[in-house]
Amino acid sequence: MTNYNLIREFLQTHGASPVGSTPPRPTIPPDAENPEPPTTLNLTVERDPTDWQPIPLGETPAQPGEFPERFIDGSHMGQPVLCIRSPQGYPIPLLLAEVGAVVMKLTGRRFERSFAIVERVLGFVAEPFAWETVEAFTSALANVPEFALRVLPARLPDPQVGSVFDYEAMREQAYNRCQNEMLKLEVLALDSVADAPTLVDGQVGGRIGEQAAAVRPLIVGSVKSPRPPALHPQGHQTMLALKPGQRTPYYRDQRTSDVPLASWFLRLAGGPRTAPNWGIVRIDVPWVQLTRYPPGFVDRLSRWIVDARCRVDSYARMPVSLDPIVRAEDALKPLFTPLPVLVNRLYRAAGLFRENAL
Repeated sequence: MTNYNLIREFLQTHGASPVGSTPPRPTIPPDAENPEPPTTLNLTVERDPTDWQPIPLGETPAQPGEFPERFIDGSHMGQPVLCIRSPQGYPIPLLLAEVGAVVMKLTGRRFERSFAIVERVLGFVAEPFAWETVEAFTSALANVPEFALRVLPARLPDPQVGSVFDYEAMREQAYNRCQNEMLKLEVLALDSVADAPTLVDGQVGGRIGEQAAAVRPLIVGSVKSPRPPALHPQGHQTMLALKPGQRTPYYRDQRTSDVPLASWFLRLAGGPRTAPNWGIVRIDVPWVQLTRYPPGFVDRLSRWIVDARCRVDSYARMPVSLDPIVRAEDALKPLFTPLPVLVNRLYRAAGLFRENAL
């Protein structure tokens, strides 16, 4: 049986039908009876919590080794394209995506791409299906040269989080599986630059362990859309009161991740008619690295980050973006295949006619 026949047999046996992207459902507040595990924060390492106020940055430049020279960005572009039914009747979306990571190297005043990796993936909850059929489907998709998809099996959602008959809960499982694959590629990118100070677009936690951080040059994370932090009331007021070029005191964040962090909030930009939390990023540095720098390091690094902010007004996320990361994004996206092309190839392999263009 050919690869195309195996793909078609699996999809048609399980009633595959075309679907498109759907808006995510609203965030549901945490259940009071099942609260999320608390984040362990030490808010007293730089200032007493009662003394938290915005801290203006000085003009002292960062010294060599105190600012990034490599910049890592990851991308995950995809959407549900098919919905199948499990033997038990669960609606299971198939999420077609490309994931990738890139490293930009700062050489003098020029940026050069020093590492890039891109993969085409298909994520879906595979647990309800017989493994031999999933394995045959997986092998067939990998061996079709025109798209060479790698299947990412996801697990059923936690019954306390979502029902197996909830399409959105199943979509989230597939999305998270693809997102985790992108994070793995970012870890590969980080491993490729173990000899230079590096900035990652996103959080540091989950990308490196404490032992590795202890022997590596500086690693900085810049989080564009930080979740509301578990700060004290004075800390929240301080964060919202930040002006461009100001930061909060730093604190120690001992999460359940594999590396304790020094974290602080920094406002990169502002302007009229903007939300009070817009233009603010969270900066993460492994705690073990922070302790080896002389006093004033946080201010010097923060000043460097503010100076490196994106200044292109036409870029939608300009107030929370750094110019090197925007350049990395521009260097990575041309390596992706347009999603409609991949969708059409998959539909053709499945024997389905695509009625509506994306």
